[in-house]
Amino acid sequence: MRLAVRVAATYELQDESFGCLMVEPSLSGERHRVVEEDLTTSPTRSCVLGRDLYGNPQRHFIAPKGRFSFAFSATVEVEPNAEIPEDAVEHPAQDLPPETLIYTLPSRYCESDVLSRMAQSEFGDLAPGAGQVRAIADWVRSRVEYRYGTTGPTTSARGTAIDRVGVCRDFAHLVIAFCRALDIPARYVSGYALGLEPPDFHGYVQVFLGGAWHNVDATFAGVRPALVPIAVGRDATDVAMMTLWTPHEVVEQSVEVRQVGE
Repeated sequence: MRLAVRVAATYELQDESFGCLMVEPSLSGERHRVVEEDLTTSPTRSCVLGRDLYGNPQRHFIAPKGRFSFAFSATVEVEPNAEIPEDAVEHPAQDLPPETLIYTLPSRYCESDVLSRMAQSEFGDLAPGAGQVRAIADWVRSRVEYRYGTTGPTTSARGTAIDRVGVCRDFAHLVIAFCRALDIPARYVSGYALGLEPPDFHGYVQVFLGGAWHNVDATFAGVRPALVPIAVGRDATDVAMMTLWTPHEVVEQSVEVRQVGE
């Protein structure tokens, strides 16, 4: 299917600022291809597209004091999202590709070491593989209430396990922490989601089973029709849409994802 995505935002910068912007998907991936794209910004001293240490596209810029705004739009061909295949097996740690090992370890917002006993108690008796991961996502969906405005940028998986409330970011962090506690590589993904209400950036999970990465979204009972990844990392810190090095305020932000004709 073909999607049209658009995001725009405006910031008030208190001083000249260096920033990193992550809204541009890779031009091609395992399940998507960018057909066309366009990025416009208010005047900047420099604006260069590079890659971060995980290989994600990352735009570096230096913007003057005052209002800074950007608008990004793209047309993306994407394969329909799918469930994890039943035969997707868990790999012994020694058989994992080296680049996946970092995603088996605790991170700032995914304290798999702290939640290890809970993960073993709830899911340790289940057969490893796709079914175990689905059980984790179902548990998070049924035990955590989805509610805006209840958590903040410093809420971690442990906090979500205790308070049982959050948004997509919190759901993803808890799924990741439980998976890592069971030695399943799991990483955080920021992306564009078709059918998300209200429209916004979306945070979900990818797990490494059966030699491939598979999407897991605990905020939705079923399979979201289409997901376009922007960036992957250990947790939400690695994939922030905007990072600025001076004090600032968000004036406005909008995200739109819709299906269009081929």
